[in-house]
Amino acid sequence: MSSNANIEQFTVADTDALLAFLREAYPDDPRKSEPAYWKWHYLENPYTDLGDVPLWVLKDAGRIAGQVATIPVTLKVGAAERRAIWILDFIVHENYRGQRWGRRLLDTAREHCRTMIALGINAGSTGVLNSQKWTAMGSINRYHLLLNPGDALKELSGVRPLARAVNLAYAPLRPRPGATAAKGVSLRAVERFDSDFDDLWERAAPQWPCAVVRRADYLDWQFRRQPGKRYETLAAYAGGRLAGYVVLFFRKPERGGAASSKVAISDLCYDAGSEFDVIDELLRAALNAALERRAGSLVTDVLDARVEERLVRRGFWRIKRAPGFMVYSETERELVNDPRNWFLTRADSDVSIFEHPNV
Repeated sequence: MSSNANIEQFTVADTDALLAFLREAYPDDPRKSEPAYWKWHYLENPYTDLGDVPLWVLKDAGRIAGQVATIPVTLKVGAAERRAIWILDFIVHENYRGQRWGRRLLDTAREHCRTMIALGINAGSTGVLNSQKWTAMGSINRYHLLLNPGDALKELSGVRPLARAVNLAYAPLRPRPGATAAKGVSLRAVERFDSDFDDLWERAAPQWPCAVVRRADYLDWQFRRQPGKRYETLAAYAGGRLAGYVVLFFRKPERGGAASSKVAISDLCYDAGSEFDVIDELLRAALNAALERRAGSLVTDVLDARVEERLVRRGFWRIKRAPGFMVYSETERELVNDPRNWFLTRADSDVSIFEHPNV
């Protein structure tokens, strides 16, 4: 390390050097340095200003040796909205660790934005965030529903006769598809996110004190424009008006497998007016889609009492291991630092963004 190491805000001219660092830092995860995916992630977000990208790098003699990479989001806090950043990647080259560079990177990010969130972070990063007076909020809760164990377990899925036998033996325990829609609620496949989704958010938002804002442009960026992935969205309509939606992600089958090992409910949002009917219909649709394709299991991450109660009613069980959630805020701390005030889904977690491509 030279004495000229310093921290700078990323500029587009740093792209090649940063991708080279990421290839070295994550040799077993090439997606993090794949140019199209990285560009979508950090430069094409609808809230990103290319002249003020919320990403900071540690440089030494022209080479990059660390970063704190965030994406901008809009948070609803109380009745107002505020700018925030969501930390997605925080890493310092091993030769520069133990010299406070990680803390300096986070200090620089905090000077840029006084509200930050992090989900799904590792133990090492958690320790640094604790030292920076972030608030540990527990975890976003993970729920799982086993459907076809022969396809859920990769050890079995590649041996088709055995997988079929295990699935057949499990049949009496398998959840049954729901055939009846909630009264007055109908479903449609979503081809694009339009102004109806903006209207839905305005009606849904007041029920949650704290949440990442879900308007059409942000949903379009995350679920239609993400390279290498295909999400499927179903919308629930009540009285001719959009009342909620569910976003599904089907993993690629394991090698030799015949079906997706796992289907994720990536996002779920609902109107405050008839929430239980809408939630039930969205969960029924997600389960039916997973069963129709003989998926191994259905999983979701969520922090919302209403959705969680309906998941349990449908037989989902909560998994102890779940993505950690931390927050830093210098204002309205009593509101922001209480996890009971938050609405979060898998879409707000690194788990969803870093899911392996399925196309």
